[in-house]
Amino acid sequence: MSIRTRFIAVASTACLCSAAQGVPVYATNVLADTPDGSDTLVMFDSANPSGYVTIGSLGVADIGFSGLDFDASGNLWAYASLYKPTGGAASGLYSVDPNTGKATAVGSTLQTLQDLAFNPVDGKMYGVNTRFGSETTLFEVDLTSGDVTALGLVAGLPDRHFVAGLAIDSQGNFVFHDVESDAIYKGAGFSVTRLYDIPQDTAFLQGITIDWSRDDRGYHASVGRGVFPNYFSQINTFALDGSGYVLGDPFGPNDMNGVPPVEPGDLAIRPIPAPGSALALAVGALLSRRRRGV
Repeated sequence: MSIRTRFIAVASTACLCSAAQGVPVYATNVLADTPDGSDTLVMFDSANPSGYVTIGSLGVADIGFSGLDFDASGNLWAYASLYKPTGGAASGLYSVDPNTGKATAVGSTLQTLQDLAFNPVDGKMYGVNTRFGSETTLFEVDLTSGDVTALGLVAGLPDRHFVAGLAIDSQGNFVFHDVESDAIYKGAGFSVTRLYDIPQDTAFLQGITIDWSRDDRGYHASVGRGVFPNYFSQINTFALDGSGYVLGDPFGPNDMNGVPPVEPGDLAIRPIPAPGSALALAVGALLSRRRRGV
């Protein structure tokens, strides 16, 4: 659920350092104040989340998206996760126009997923779902039909857990973020081991991705409770070899109720385009925009 859905107490974070060099990152904003309650697609430099720009509304009323990722061709995909008014589960694959934010339904399914991640090794999209706080299943998502196929349970997570984030590196290794243990796990899909203990009390919707086409750096949109009366929502980075998890900068400033302007349902980094592609120019043009909000 989102911060707004579960708004009982609030949290904050201390001033934290950012990555030395940022990359353009896309995210769904679950806290966007749109007339129909739809999420928006935002873009920001990973070293300066507070300088985010709003690309546009996804245009799907009262739906929160927790899955977002690019495929190897630069197509952007999103997965519905919750009905905002109730916090109940929603499901379904959407294609997203990264220039306008508009989401288009691909296919219907009854399977809820907490996150999406593209595997550059086999060229497939994967999803993850935790049931009963103890069973996490890995799924394959068909990008043509939207069909979702269960592949098997993930081993190595704590007895009690809830996986809110999924990412895949350039070698096809899977990375999971568990909000119950506040930890990141890594492994070959169905068997994982603990990689990092996150020094924060993470909760609500999260976002995690790996920049597999550049340097395999991990990016985590850490959201949760800190010092009353503020929530925190920030971008942290981590190395896949276990050498460091670095606390990063917030999306802030928070509003008068301690709620940040952006709660990323998920993060996505467009892979490096083929030589001569116009994608790099398009990214630069978007980052030069200074429109904030809706």
